[in-house]
Amino acid sequence: MKIPATLCVLSLVLVAPSLYADAKADEAAIRAAAIGEHAKSTDDAIFWSGAYKRPFILPQKGETFPEDAFGTRTNVKTSVDVQRIEVAASGDLAYEFSLGSLEYDQAGAPLKHLVFKVGLLRVWKKVNNEWKIAATFARPLDIPFEKDTAAAAK
Repeated sequence: MKIPATLCVLSLVLVAPSLYADAKADEAAIRAAAIGEHAKSTDDAIFWSGAYKRPFILPQKGETFPEDAFGTRTNVKTSVDVQRIEVAASGDLAYEFSLGSLEYDQAGAPLKHLVFKVGLLRVWKKVNNEWKIAATFARPLDIPFEKDTAAAAK
């Protein structure tokens, strides 16, 4: 009876480090994609940021706020500072929480240069051994939510 128990414990000791190493490699791959400019999304990724009225599923186009003039942004720069990445035990899903910034020039007279600090929550999915973004929720920090007076009136 001691031999099967010993084999079971020995197999856990040998397998556990390889699982841990895979999780570390997955975290490193997600971190590299998160801070890079070339992160890919799944075909049906969910996206929402403060520029859009509500979340939407790609490849649909989200409805932006008219006053945002989203299409007139130029000189767009982003930065991401990853705070946490958690990879699921299954190794095929993960979430990332990051802080970052978004800055751009807004056309008009006069030209405006805007800078926002943002919070990001992204869900990552491993597809064909490649980590892709399955959902992104981004929100400008330090900008309070405004009460929707039209919805409150109903």
